[in-house]
Amino acid sequence: MELPITGRNLCVLSTEPLLALGVGEYELHIGGELAVETSNGIEHFVVGDPTRDNGDLVVLLDGVITTATVPDSGGLRLTLDTGRTVVIEPDRYFEAWSLTGPNYLAVSMPGGELAVWST
Repeated sequence: MELPITGRNLCVLSTEPLLALGVGEYELHIGGELAVETSNGIEHFVVGDPTRDNGDLVVLLDGVITTATVPDSGGLRLTLDTGRTVVIEPDRYFEAWSLTGPNYLAVSMPGGELAVWST
């Protein structure tokens, strides 16, 4: 499934207690782990980890979304114009991510089931 945020710039709004990203008129919340794939390898982040500086994450998430897809697993994959890819795997016990916008809500439910409400 393709999400309606392609072509929009990511903007980090908050890194605690969850990662909140502004994406045009949409807002993306990430509540757990994410990985950012770069040309130098993969950087893993746990949202809210007090032992890690979030400055690197803010820099890595800067870019325009070229693709925003939800695989059958219920995770989320964002490709940026910088060549980086953001990957959020579904969580077994919690909502891994959610996207809200005008008349739109998509949530990766515990276990990876995707729930979408739109008008």
